[in-house]
Amino acid sequence: MAGRAATAWPLRLAQSALRLLRRLVDGVLILLLAVMVLAVLAQVLGRYVFNFSIGEATELATFAQIWMVLLGAGYAMRERLHVSIETLVEMLPPIVARLLMLPVAALCLWFLWVVFEGGLQLLEIGAIQTSAALQISMEIPYIALPVSAAYFALEAALAFGAVLLGLKPVATGGGVRVD
Repeated sequence: MAGRAATAWPLRLAQSALRLLRRLVDGVLILLLAVMVLAVLAQVLGRYVFNFSIGEATELATFAQIWMVLLGAGYAMRERLHVSIETLVEMLPPIVARLLMLPVAALCLWFLWVVFEGGLQLLEIGAIQTSAALQISMEIPYIALPVSAAYFALEAALAFGAVLLGLKPVATGGGVRVD
């Protein structure tokens, strides 16, 4: 019994860290949505009420949307909300369907690695650029690529791992959730 307790603490620590990370991502997504809505509202008010364009608001809304979409892809992976074609997979025996997930997982994780590396290269360019309206370093919007790719890869590895180990079904039942 003491051996199980000694090996269980790293798993509990990892689960706690994952819960914390997911709460952080959820909070950031909510904050980004709020920033985007307020920035667009400021732009609309400026343009149609005061007859003045607020370029900073447009740029802020764009950067918030970029971050929100990229981080939201990882959230969608967590909730299994990405579009998938499951007709063939549902006709296969469960073990074959799970084995089919190996190359799918490998391709997804490889793609996310390419995005991560490309994002790091883009950061080098962003270090010497500033945005047109806000005059901030372009590293701020560009860092969304490696950060979101890493988060997406974590959620993808967890989702594919659960399927490969038989803990979750391969198919999600059409990809439409009503709960």
